[in-house]
Amino acid sequence: MIEEKIEYWHNPIVPDIELSKASFQHFEFDQHIHLDYHIGVVTQGGQKYQHKGESYHLGKGCISTLNPDEAHNGQSVEDEGYQANVMSIPISYVNQITSELNIKEQYFSSPLSWAPDLHQAFLHLHRNLISPYAKQEQLQIETSLMAFTTELFERYGSVKTLNHQQHALSYQQVVDIKSQFHDEMHNVFQLDDLAAATGLSKFQFLRQFKAATGMTPHAYLKRIRLEYAKKALIKGEPIIDIAQQVGFFDQSHLNKAFKKAFLITPSHFQKRVL
Repeated sequence: MIEEKIEYWHNPIVPDIELSKASFQHFEFDQHIHLDYHIGVVTQGGQKYQHKGESYHLGKGCISTLNPDEAHNGQSVEDEGYQANVMSIPISYVNQITSELNIKEQYFSSPLSWAPDLHQAFLHLHRNLISPYAKQEQLQIETSLMAFTTELFERYGSVKTLNHQQHALSYQQVVDIKSQFHDEMHNVFQLDDLAAATGLSKFQFLRQFKAATGMTPHAYLKRIRLEYAKKALIKGEPIIDIAQQVGFFDQSHLNKAFKKAFLITPSHFQKRVL
């Protein structure tokens, strides 16, 4: 039986990039989003996930390229489980690379691609980034990371087109609500207030927000809080302060939500990445 776990790394050469290795058998990811680009491969078994209403199967030789703020889930294809390596690349890093190299594509057109060569290149890069000797190979790592990121966007990038699908809840209203969640995550939000601000009933607002984002407002806000909590943990901030900053009632509530989402407690995650 595969042990259900996620291990995390943080390399000071590229301090904003999060690295992880995971083993899952029965654990399933609920619908969620990320703040950064998430690149992943499986090294054993296979993972299936739903993304914008379509089903995808991540197996060996494939590479998963998930954009920020795109809802998806995840679970094992087989009863035996699967193992995966993941790298989280911040938007700021991608913007810097694409700007310096005059690449316009900053959005992956598909969440999954068959690319055996990039699958192997990713595993090699991931292995180097988590190596205890990484500091001795700083130039090689920086060069490899830039080359890998550039290749990904040159092959699979596309210009992002905004979805102006006609809902009573407009595209701009969705953007404004998301921005409010990001900027005021420490606040308590009431469904009545969110719905009233859009001119919709609570039922209409819930249904249309989920249709637009793939997640309920509560699930979206909770994930935002957890994503920002991870970034604060990497900076070494006290966990009790982080819980208050990102909007959890107390440290216990943060611990419970963090463990459910990432299979590791905030304190253990912080020890891994500092």
